Amino acid sequence: MHLLQAQHIICPVPVQNIFGKYQSLEKIGDGKHIVRLLEYVPGKVFHGVPHTDRLFYEAGTFIAQIDSALKTIRHQGILKRQSIWMLDNVPQLKDFLYVIKDEHHKDIIEQVLEAFEKRIVPNLAQFDKGVIYGDFNEHNIIVSRKDEHAKEYEISGIIDFGDSCYSLYVFELAIAMAYMMLESNDLDTGGLVMAGYSMLRVIPQHEKDVLRVAIAARLCQSLVLGLYTSTVDESNQYILSTQARGWKILEALWAEKDKDILERWEKVADEYLTRS
Repeated sequence: MHLLQAQHIICPVPVQNIFGKYQSLEKIGDGKHIVRLLEYVPGKVFHGVPHTDRLFYEAGTFIAQIDSALKTIRHQGILKRQSIWMLDNVPQLKDFLYVIKDEHHKDIIEQVLEAFEKRIVPNLAQFDKGVIYGDFNEHNIIVSRKDEHAKEYEISGIIDFGDSCYSLYVFELAIAMAYMMLESNDLDTGGLVMAGYSMLRVIPQHEKDVLRVAIAARLCQSLVLGLYTSTVDESNQYILSTQARGWKILEALWAEKDKDILERWEKVADEYLTRS
């Protein structure tokens, strides 16, 4: 996170304790725990603030900026990290499908998994990789007003690096587009995110060709793993935040053809860049 700070990206930077260490092992009660302190990032989370096209455009630019800053990371803990939430591990969702009781929903999930395994998994080596943030969603993005008189919000920071990993850049873009479309409840928002992202990184055509599948796969992850986690911990309501709009967005996206939705996103991006 110090690396991001050096690139003028506001995030929760670790603070040294009185011994000059960034973390310590402390005995609390009957157990031992690692304790660390992070700087507070002021502002509001993206979720729930008034949205503008510019804010979604900024989201695309911001995640591309973060990935650019993360390129020099060589920490083995991140490079070798594995998680069920990584898009690389989407095929593992098959083990959790029993939590989906609606047969129509389950059928869509199975179709997405099949498409992912046929179109993305065999071609993983063809995609550019690097350290990615991994969970660019509306609860992790911090926004603020430029001043007290400003009406619109702008992106000012990012929190929660618990899902950072070494993965495909197209997965990072897919995750960002998925959550921004969920937040706006509009597939067209994906085009605004693409517009911003492409300002810092050119999106190769072979990545664009699988965006619909990758985005759908992330929606499936959020929906399936959210339901699974809720069965294990009923008090965890945050994990169910995708459920309200998630199924409708997934159904709408999956009803589109790759070519049609990509053309739609590119049209939205072109129109935004033309008028901006």
